Amino acid sequence: MSAPTVTYNDIFAPNYSVTGIRQDGGEGHPVVITGSYEPSGGGSPLGLLYRGPLYPTDSDGYIFLTPTFPGQTVTSSIFYGPNTPLFDPSLGQGDIRAVGSYKYSEGGERDYGMMYQGAPDGSGTWTQINVPSDLAGGTVANTIPHSTMGDIVVGNYDVEGQPASGNGFIYNLKTGAYQVLDIGALATLYGVWQNGAEGPAAYTLAGGYKQGTGLNAGLLVDYDPATGALSHVTALSYEEKPGVITHFEGITGVPDGYALAATTDAGAAFAQVDRQPDGGFGQARWFATTNPATTGLCTANSILDNTLIGIYQPASGGIQSYAATLAG
Repeated sequence: MSAPTVTYNDIFAPNYSVTGIRQDGGEGHPVVITGSYEPSGGGSPLGLLYRGPLYPTDSDGYIFLTPTFPGQTVTSSIFYGPNTPLFDPSLGQGDIRAVGSYKYSEGGERDYGMMYQGAPDGSGTWTQINVPSDLAGGTVANTIPHSTMGDIVVGNYDVEGQPASGNGFIYNLKTGAYQVLDIGALATLYGVWQNGAEGPAAYTLAGGYKQGTGLNAGLLVDYDPATGALSHVTALSYEEKPGVITHFEGITGVPDGYALAATTDAGAAFAQVDRQPDGGFGQARWFATTNPATTGLCTANSILDNTLIGIYQPASGGIQSYAATLAG
């Protein structure tokens, strides 16, 4: 790709966040988007699902679901990655699977992982997803599932009393087994893509990788759920100029490789990475996609084909969700 043009559109109501996107395919429901919303009466953000057209977004597509677990008074929540029957036929027609995190008053300030699966009317099931402390090597302070596809969930966890201890994990929905990311350095996981094949490259995972100071490289790694093996571990720095932060937040399959949403020191960015003949990953081709309307922060939180979604800070204050579509 060379010098693409980028078209920006605001989506969602002000102060509603977007975190993940997946194609849906149902009539009138081309996409499912995850995020959070600001309750009209005030208070902490709560989890939001959206089902409908990407742009313009339709307020009738908002789905407000609050995690429900016995003995827990939920105070805040957020949904991250979704999945749909288009990619996982085991989901019932019209059902949604989405992962995220929540807090509850009896649990202190920690983030706890959760998953919702079922009809968008809230009649489905809630499942807790929390990395076991014995596997993490210490008391887990936070578990934040970020994305799901096929039979796995990926995300990050922290260990209590260990600053900057964030590390990635993989959760197998079929077996209920957890696996922590162990690749020789601090690494996080935000996105997953199911490649449609078995073996070492059944899934490709995306996140961040620590090289020196900070999470300053995007991470790509293949994962085999049958063996737990990780392969083709690849760190990709933004414009080959490592800063403090570069990580991939979303991944989608495209012909010959992957398109990725990234947040960097310079703001939002799009990356394209090809598969190599030996099965590994090529170098990333980067394109800045920071929304020109921002007065500060701008993120790229997820991606569908050639469209990124994220948030930025408008002049009016608060946050605004947006979509950036690349062409050319």
